This record gives sequence, C-alpha cells and structure tokens, in this order.
Amino acid sequence: MEAARAGIRQAVLTAFCAALQDTRLPPLTLIELAAQAVGSVYREVADAHCGDQPCPCGWRPRLAADLAALQAALALSAGPAAPPDLARMAVLGRA
Repeated sequence: MEAARAGIRQAVLTAFCAALQDTRLPPLTLIELAAQAVGSVYREVADAHCGDQPCPCGWRPRLAADLAALQAALALSAGPAAPPDLARMAVLGRA
C-alpha cells in the first residue's frame, strides 16, 4: 500500500508542478482542480461498480461514507506534521 501511495503522490505532485509552471494559476486553484479530478475518478469507479453487471471485486460505493473517508484523508494529510515520536524512531547507532 505504501508503494501505491508514494506512486500516486508523485504523479499528483508532478502534474501539479507542471500545471503551476504552465498556467501560472494560484496553487490553491490547482489544488481545487486536483480535488475535482479525484472526485471525477471516484464517480467513474463508483459507476463501474453499480448497475446490472457491477465489477466482480465486491466493492459497493456508499457515497456518504466514501465522501467522509475522502474528506478525513484530505484533512489528515493536509494538516501540520506531527512532531517526531522518539519512542518510534529507529536506532541508528550508539552514543
């Protein structure tokens, strides 16, 4: 899952930087466009999992719950970084 997260983040960052350079639009405008793109991808995937012949993977879209999960993920990742937790840091040597 971490590799998928990193790959998607890199793709979004690359597209964001290219759009920032090409359009000179404000960063927040481009972030809003990225959010719209994620929403449209969700809609396409959700539509593919509904109807008479839904995808056999078993996922069933639940718009309210899915939007809440997307909003929570956005809020969590957009907030300030948590301070480092010394108890969870890897030991790199000896003093």
